[in-house]
Amino acid sequence: MAKRKKEPHEEHADESWLIPYSDLMTLLLALFIVLFASSTVQEEKFRAVMGSLSHAFGVSEGSGVIEMFPEGGLIPMDLNVLLPPPPRRTEEEDNDNGSGVFTKQMDNLYASLRRYVSDNSLEGTIGLEFNGENMLITLKSDIWFQSGSAAVTRDMVNQARTLAALLRDNQDAEHPLAIIVTGHTDNVPIRTSRYPSNWYLSMERAFNFLVVLLENTELNPGLFSARGYGEYQPIGDNSTPEGRQLNRRVELVVSRP
Repeated sequence: MAKRKKEPHEEHADESWLIPYSDLMTLLLALFIVLFASSTVQEEKFRAVMGSLSHAFGVSEGSGVIEMFPEGGLIPMDLNVLLPPPPRRTEEEDNDNGSGVFTKQMDNLYASLRRYVSDNSLEGTIGLEFNGENMLITLKSDIWFQSGSAAVTRDMVNQARTLAALLRDNQDAEHPLAIIVTGHTDNVPIRTSRYPSNWYLSMERAFNFLVVLLENTELNPGLFSARGYGEYQPIGDNSTPEGRQLNRRVELVVSRP
């Protein structure tokens, strides 16, 4: 019996590399899932976290906490979220840092000025405005300045010296008041070698009045300053002679330094 011819041995491809390859793909997929999850912030959870932080820092609702997800996707920065509100000061603490002294000075000065104006029937000459923090003293008489002139009249000199005495009597050495003297003009154009414009004229009116105030050597010059507004803050109608006369004036702004 003839021997059966032996068939050649069949070769099979090596597929052992599939196992580490599948493991690598699995790991990469897991990595991408983790990265995607990390980059996606849940708005509600984020708001809850920020709310807890705001509460911890003392920021209440409605007090300027930022909108974390405004339209447009941008997140504005607001340091108020990180800073607690300033503590409320007691009256004793206010007195310690000068607030109480300042308030008392302003009240006393205002009372002294009102008494002076009333006793001398100067309601039409000196105007007083006081809002509890700042005081405006207006010399609003029609006798202060001639048109185009910064010369201080005798009547104005007398008023300046009286105001200087009242300011001196109501100054506290440790918590002094600051005084800004402001000059004003009417709207009549001026262009001379001395006053190129109403700005120059108003500034010299303020300065001349300031010089008279500081004749009182008990006042501290370091607390005084002067500025000019030209014709741009009128209190009268510039279309009439009476209104223009009122606008040629000097004012004192008294405030805390």
